[in-house]
Amino acid sequence: MCKRRSLVLLFGLLFASLLQAQNHFTSSPDSLLIIDKIILSGNKITKSNIILRELELKAGDRIFPHQLSTKIKRSKENLLNRSLFNFVDIVPQRHDFNKINLYIRLTERWYIWPIPILSYADRNFNIWWTDHNFSHTNFGIDIQDNNFRGRMERLDFIIQGGYDRSLLLKWSTPYINKKQTWGIGMYGGFILNHEIDYTLKDNRLVYYQDRHNYASRYYFAQLMATFRPKFNETHYLYLTYNSYQFADSILLLNPDFAFGQRKFSYLSLEYDFKLDFRDYAPYPLNGYYFEVNVLKEGLGMLNNKVKQFSIYLGFDQYIHLQKRWYFAYNISTKVVTNKYQPHFLQQGLGYKPLTLRGYQLYVVNGQAFGMFRSNLKFELIPRSKAQFNFIKTDKFSKFFYALYANLFLDTGYIIDNRINSRQPLTNRLLFGTGVGLDYITYYDVVLRLEYTINRENEKALFISFVAPI
Repeated sequence: MCKRRSLVLLFGLLFASLLQAQNHFTSSPDSLLIIDKIILSGNKITKSNIILRELELKAGDRIFPHQLSTKIKRSKENLLNRSLFNFVDIVPQRHDFNKINLYIRLTERWYIWPIPILSYADRNFNIWWTDHNFSHTNFGIDIQDNNFRGRMERLDFIIQGGYDRSLLLKWSTPYINKKQTWGIGMYGGFILNHEIDYTLKDNRLVYYQDRHNYASRYYFAQLMATFRPKFNETHYLYLTYNSYQFADSILLLNPDFAFGQRKFSYLSLEYDFKLDFRDYAPYPLNGYYFEVNVLKEGLGMLNNKVKQFSIYLGFDQYIHLQKRWYFAYNISTKVVTNKYQPHFLQQGLGYKPLTLRGYQLYVVNGQAFGMFRSNLKFELIPRSKAQFNFIKTDKFSKFFYALYANLFLDTGYIIDNRINSRQPLTNRLLFGTGVGLDYITYYDVVLRLEYTINRENEKALFISFVAPI
């Protein structure tokens, strides 16, 4: 009996000591954890320093337990928004009392794409499809390397024939310094068009066409510098040389098309600032995005006639309301300080990023713009993973998909003070509403189908390939 009591007492003491050890291991919410090692796997091409740059945790960091999940979540979003990986998993594993190893499993994308070009020459897909002008078709090849040398460098070479002809070369590298904050890029080439819009009539572009000669020739060269001091903050600076040649007939049709000149060149300077806290940039559901763009066209050199200054502001917010309901809105505005704007430099409503649903077939120019766009969406199919077993490489075999139903309302106002401008959609409130379906999948693919009604009671069905907001 005594031995039995002793055994019970001994087991009780052991059990109590185990509980105490376990409680000691889990620690209190206020005890610090130490990031011991970061172990990467799956990055066969991408260099480790590119991945580690996106992590909001590094080896040696001391962090409170309640902060760990937030830092891991943000690090995962940072990596996914670089468009280098289809899937990212970050798993913390604790050892040695208060030390943690981070195991990061990555599924890389396919980076080198020889993409055949079979595209439309019009302003957007819906214009091309509505006009059924299939002669406005371009063909060629676009060779892209979206992770050149494994350093997140972008290399893009385009050679295109058909209705329009172009030869373009673009290269950029995100980091040139040890701290991985500064980057550079270069872009240049030429674009030759047989057809070009030369004026507006009832807010629709009117085109001049020359089947035998080029109506427009555009040559350009651009230098870019980027500065990314924080994970979600990026500054861009562009210096561009622009050279245009237009057909004489265009200037006769519209003397205000291009300063009355057939040939001219000028420099432009552009600054762009982006603050990006979106969970998934190609199709966000949570977070916010803010952008400022300042553009000065004409720097007093090469051509004194080109003197145009514009500023654009945009703010997007994405809110998870409850369960499968989401809401998003965008507020944006653009101001052009010059009262006189030659037609070829005007970029109003109807050009990115100023698009108003219900008015995809129109262009509305002016000196000041203001827009509010909103989306209420319901998650029909939550983001789900699937796999094609017959495909051997995980770059394509593993994929995700989701489907959302949308109810939207967009509204905007465009101010145009030019005396000779008499377009019916300027200086009045515009709005469009409707319903839509959004399908998203890997490789940043977004497919939208929308049925719209605008203020003019025009009903239409549109197809788009980017997120609505």
